[in-house]
Order: sequence, then C-alpha cells, then structure tokens
Amino acid sequence: MQIPPSPFDLTPDLLTAIVSPIIPGAGVSGLTIVKSHEYGDGDVSTSARATATLDYAAGSPAGLPRDVILKLSFDPGKKGTDAWYCQLDGLFANEVNFYNRIRPGLAIEAPGSLGGHFDPETKRYLLIMEDVTKRGATFPSNLDEVGVDNVKRILDAIARVHATYWESDRFAGDLSWVETHLSGGVETHMRSVIPEEGIRSQLELHKFKRELLERLGTTERELFAGMVANKKHQATLPQTLLHGDLHIGNTYRMPDFSVGLHDWQLCVKGFALHDVTYIINTALSIAERRRHERELLDYYRDKLIELGVRSPPTLEMLWTEHRRAALWTLYIGWLTCPPESYGWETMAVALLRVSTAVEDHGTLALVRKTL
Repeated sequence: MQIPPSPFDLTPDLLTAIVSPIIPGAGVSGLTIVKSHEYGDGDVSTSARATATLDYAAGSPAGLPRDVILKLSFDPGKKGTDAWYCQLDGLFANEVNFYNRIRPGLAIEAPGSLGGHFDPETKRYLLIMEDVTKRGATFPSNLDEVGVDNVKRILDAIARVHATYWESDRFAGDLSWVETHLSGGVETHMRSVIPEEGIRSQLELHKFKRELLERLGTTERELFAGMVANKKHQATLPQTLLHGDLHIGNTYRMPDFSVGLHDWQLCVKGFALHDVTYIINTALSIAERRRHERELLDYYRDKLIELGVRSPPTLEMLWTEHRRAALWTLYIGWLTCPPESYGWETMAVALLRVSTAVEDHGTLALVRKTL
C-alpha cells in the first residue's frame, strides 16, 4: 500500500484500503481535493495537509464524515521544503499508531479518525481525519488572547488523558508498544535528525536564534545534553500517556467552549509536566504566566485527584518539575521551528515566552545539576 507524495494522486481504492480495517464495511467511492496546504504556506509544520470531501460506497456505515482532513508527508520535490522535514518518519509512524490504536478509546475532544497508514518502504504516511471545523472548531495561536480560563479547559482535557493512563498496567500489556522519552522512533529523531539537521540549520540561518542563546548564556550542545538528562530524570517519575507537543497551536476550541487536542505525532509515555508546562508557557503572555502558573499547577493537580489519581505529585514536586520542563519547550519546542512553518511573529512570540520562562525559573542551573 504505497502512499503517493501528492494528495492529488490519492485514489478512492487507496482510501478504502486504509478506512475499511478501522471501520468495517466502509468504502470510499469518490474523493475531491478541496485545498492542499504545503510547507511555506504558514499553516503547516512537519506534515502537509489537504482538505477533501469523500463519497462513500453503498453499504457503508451511516454518519461517516464527508468533510475530512488528509495529513501526509511532505513531497521532497516541492520547492522550499527543508530536506530534514521529509526525514521524520518516526513521527509519522507514531501518529498513525496513535489514531489507529489509541484514539478510538480516548474519551476527550480530538479529531475522529477514519484510519491511517505508514509505508515503511517509502516512509510516507496518510491519516484521514474528520474536519472538526465542520463542527464549529476554531484554532487559536499565540497571537490570540487565549486567557487563563481557556488554559484551564486545556488542562481539563490533558488531565483526563493523564489520569486514564496514570501508572497504568496496560503499558506492560496491550500498550507495551507505546514509545517513551528514552527509546523509539520519536526519540531517535529527537537525538539525531532534529538537533543535527533541524536546530543546527536554524541557528546557522537565523541570527535571532543564535543571540537568544547568547543572552541565556548557553549553547545548543548544552541544551541537548540537558534535554537528554531531563528525560532520564523524568523516566523515574510517575508515567502516563502524553500528548507530547502540547503548545497552543495544537489545540482547538469548540462552540461550547470545550477544547480539543490534535497533532499527536509526539505522543509517548512520560511524565505529565512535559505536557502541562508546555501549554502554560506557550498559551499565556509572559505577565499572565508569571501571575497564574502556580495557580494552574494547583488546578491541574486537583483535576487529577478528581479523576481518580490517588497519589498525585505534591505541589512542591510539580513546581520543581515545571521549572525543569521549561528546557524542552525551548530546545525542541521552538528552536527547531522554521519561521516558514507558522510565520515569523508566531515563532518569535513563542521563543520569547519559552526563553523567558527558562530565565524566570533558573532552569539551566537546575538542569546543570543533573548533567
């Protein structure tokens, strides 16, 4: 089952082969690509995306969405695509696994999936997901006034995920395949392609990013070592299922004010503050984050208790780990992000927020103690 590099080369037969194992009896009889979103358009990051409408074959289950989002690997032949963005096959395979094997049983707002496939030979993938904008979803960015109340709603959602899988025996059973922050295809990229080709190329290209590290008094190599040390440390703490990349751009709002989570490429087993710190540090302005972060950590802990976690981390532990986790939000979260992905202002605001959090919390001094 080979995935073509362009959405315009997809066929109903290919989509049927992907959908039918997930939704028995479903078949696709027609496919219309409405719009293709490519690297450099300012609204996609590590994957291309297309909006499409589907027609279903007779006998397909009722209620299947006609309006869908198709998520694909970038076509390396497209002008302007950074080569390393086409080498993140570990992330692609991981997201397909999430949507095929975890999403059906996840009781939160997240895009419904019609199935996905990763081709290990070409290292291309395809995910077929509902278009949540048809249910009224809107997508915030860090250029919007997100607000503390909305961050609490995001914490509600991620706390439900964390509580469901908190220290779960399933990680030794049916979820033993779930990757971790120490091993697997995602972590391989975190320690190879992304730092060696992604972050280093960004530092070569952009003086802004180089001088940001100078202001912090650190280097790319020290940040890399700190990331590795932090993950080893976090692996000794209570483990759960993580979203893995929970910045504000990977959330959406519904008309009833609930929130949804999308883009699960970095979903792994790890420690909860990896997610919690990232959303706090990216969603709020610097002043808001400084005023409310302790309150939000307390809110998150109370939500874990409400959802049945019997021995949640203490507030003191949450605060210390929140300070540590700020490093990842800087190093992988935004140093790696080309401005072509979301635009210069979005990238600059994100880097300003996460680097200020690193300064505010003495993160580098804290992490250096573990090196």
